[in-house]
Amino acid sequence: MRRDTKGVEIATYTISGVLFVVAYNKIRPLTRFAKASDIPRHFIREQIPQYGRVRKIEPSIQAGPLLIVRHQPPLNLFFWSSKTLPVKVAGIDVNANGYSWLQSVVVDRPITFLPVGGESGQDHAECRVIFYDRSKDGKSVRRVDVGEALLSLGFARMSASVPVKAVKTVSKDPFERAVQGYLRALARSESEAKDRRVGLWQQSLPPKLWPAKLWQSTWDGLLLKVSPASRRLPELVR
Repeated sequence: MRRDTKGVEIATYTISGVLFVVAYNKIRPLTRFAKASDIPRHFIREQIPQYGRVRKIEPSIQAGPLLIVRHQPPLNLFFWSSKTLPVKVAGIDVNANGYSWLQSVVVDRPITFLPVGGESGQDHAECRVIFYDRSKDGKSVRRVDVGEALLSLGFARMSASVPVKAVKTVSKDPFERAVQGYLRALARSESEAKDRRVGLWQQSLPPKLWPAKLWQSTWDGLLLKVSPASRRLPELVR
């Protein structure tokens, strides 16, 4: 594969002895991604959204739960391919409740994922993962960031810290700015879960003093009553 200065890539394929030459815009992949190395570097740098559907959740000793995604490129020459891409939700470590949540809420959903990098040579891609949850009456749609949702429910903890410079200054590099914004959003969700003592923080942190606990319980109950269903996170299905 070679690239010219106009941003067009030329791909050559031999099928049954016949040579095919295909020219296409460089931002559009030809085939489904099956491993992290399949994702062009500029897709990551430019934060180009990718789309797919979660087929299942698989456990991994090193990476934790992986979303097995059937990538859906806008231009797919090999439409018969059954390749799937293992995706790790970037920046978090998921516990057993989080695994169950992913199984019950995310499997078979169409998702948008943005690769944010990872270690070279690994098969799975580390991504920000988003899906859209439609209310039962079909009148509203909620955007759900999977990493933020898991942290806010106390079903995961952050595995990456927010760089000091991300707190004090805003990077001029678009990619760094996007990653910093993502990490800040994760940190806010985790902080809220800690403050409410939900999920894994219920036992690992000391209980709040009763005035603060009563206030938090009252406030959470009020929000649950006044918030429409479309604004609530999908809970763990037991």
